[in-house]
Amino acid sequence: MPGPEQARLPSLASAVTGQLTTGAIKCLIAIVLAWICSWWIALDTDFGRITLCLVISYIVSEIVGAIIARPIVLKEGRSNPGGVPFVVLPFTAGLVISFVASYALTGSMHDSLLAVILIAVCNAAEIFWLKPWEKGPTSEEEHATFSEFKAMTKEHFADDVEQIKSRARDKTREKYFRKKARREAKAKQRNYQGDEHS
Repeated sequence: MPGPEQARLPSLASAVTGQLTTGAIKCLIAIVLAWICSWWIALDTDFGRITLCLVISYIVSEIVGAIIARPIVLKEGRSNPGGVPFVVLPFTAGLVISFVASYALTGSMHDSLLAVILIAVCNAAEIFWLKPWEKGPTSEEEHATFSEFKAMTKEHFADDVEQIKSRARDKTREKYFRKKARREAKAKQRNYQGDEHS
């Protein structure tokens, strides 16, 4: 049974989904780089096979990366626990998986190395951009920040909210009195017609 701290962390399914989303972007970049490289480097297999290698490598390595990172996330109680293992383990696993998948599909050491280098470049770029080695906030800190932002927003827009509520009350009141006036007018008309017939 997960504790309250773990319950507030993203689930493994959410982590895998996030990894696959960023993996899809990195995969597209790697495919474009592979296409550019194919202008100058002779491939042992066709470009379609290299593309398939990159897609399979990213799918498997992103899922495995999320699974590898999960114990660290749970232990630290942070969605981004930081530290060298959190960065190095998924990165290394991704390269090993990429090489195995590429070699299994192409049978070419040359093409497998190209795929691994492209994946390493894209993954390293993501690491240096996001800086995952730095510790992120705990769930409590994220919740406190959100609560503070919510309170600040409520205070900032309090006058606007009050105006909107006041206008809504006025419109409701006007609508009520219009309906009441119409009902009274119809009642008077019915009474007047009844008097005429009598």
